[in-house]
Amino acid sequence: MRQNLICMKRILILLAFFAIIGVAIGYLARRTAFIFGCKPGWLYIGYTLALVGTFVFTFGGASTWSCNPVCHILFCIFSTLLGVLLYLLIIMAAVDIVQLFAHFSPRVFGLVVGVFTLALCTGGIINAFEPRLTPATVELPNLQQPVRAVLLTDTHLGHFRGGAHVQRLVNKINQAQPDIIFFTGDCFESPYNLNTQTLEPLKQLKAPVYFVAGNHDGYVGTDSVKKLLRQVGVRVLETESVEDHGLQIVGLDYMRADEQDGNSMHAPVGDATVESVSQEMIHKGDLPLVVLHHNPCGGEYLEKAGVDLYLAGHTHGGQLYPLIWVNDRVFQFNRGLYRFGNMQVYTSCGSGTFGPPMRIGTRSEITVMDIR
Repeated sequence: MRQNLICMKRILILLAFFAIIGVAIGYLARRTAFIFGCKPGWLYIGYTLALVGTFVFTFGGASTWSCNPVCHILFCIFSTLLGVLLYLLIIMAAVDIVQLFAHFSPRVFGLVVGVFTLALCTGGIINAFEPRLTPATVELPNLQQPVRAVLLTDTHLGHFRGGAHVQRLVNKINQAQPDIIFFTGDCFESPYNLNTQTLEPLKQLKAPVYFVAGNHDGYVGTDSVKKLLRQVGVRVLETESVEDHGLQIVGLDYMRADEQDGNSMHAPVGDATVESVSQEMIHKGDLPLVVLHHNPCGGEYLEKAGVDLYLAGHTHGGQLYPLIWVNDRVFQFNRGLYRFGNMQVYTSCGSGTFGPPMRIGTRSEITVMDIR
């Protein structure tokens, strides 16, 4: 019964999504026709094809065919176009509201929309490729000495990011002088740049690195990603526990919260869940227990199991406005530090992007966490 309700909910969401897309295409076509003084007929087709292209190439980026040089260029173009179309729609609607009072001519209307869309998208791209160090402070019981940890997540290496971006991240991380580095998944989003050379700068890190895989690593090939990371000295955790710097660290493979969870993106069905793993978790009471998992789900089970700190990524914090608003309602722990019972949860917005290589309303971040 529950599965039927979940299926019905997804169908309704899908129908609502296509209805919104249809309205958006109609609006863009009519307002563009107003700007250029033409009929909107061909514009309906043009915007439809543009959106189809953005979805095909954006969501096909993890496929091997996307590594073809021509497809790589098309991926970069259409993924960027997805963001441009989103903000073209938003800005056009905003200017239309002003238009009720100002009564712009078609030329002025088009100029204002074009300038603001170009400025906003350009700023979003620059913001996305300039990772910042985000400070955070966490107090944990039974910690014998302070630990400075870096939380790195969602680098999304592939079509837009390669070795040069990894080098920027490494320089930033070394600047923070951490004792330990936690990497909570989505290292790669595409087979493009999936090689040892891309990850070579990680050898320059001056602290031990612990990695757990994310959903995009699975799309690319989890075993391949883990193999490359091990070759550059990263410790890959596969639902196992280690001790380092006075912390008990448990790294979980990418999994669903529980058997009923239908929202974890492409997590293996029928395998371990956060709920089942938490029941087997052995907490060494003299050490703070830190759990690494890509998706900040299943918090209620980990809190019950006595976890002190839960570190994750996955959400991107919403990445783009107004998706930030949506994410805040979809994810219990969307971005930043939360207290959940006796447990603290930190979800990082991550240092990469998915889809449009833009961040508007969020920051590309590396979290520097002082644990006391």
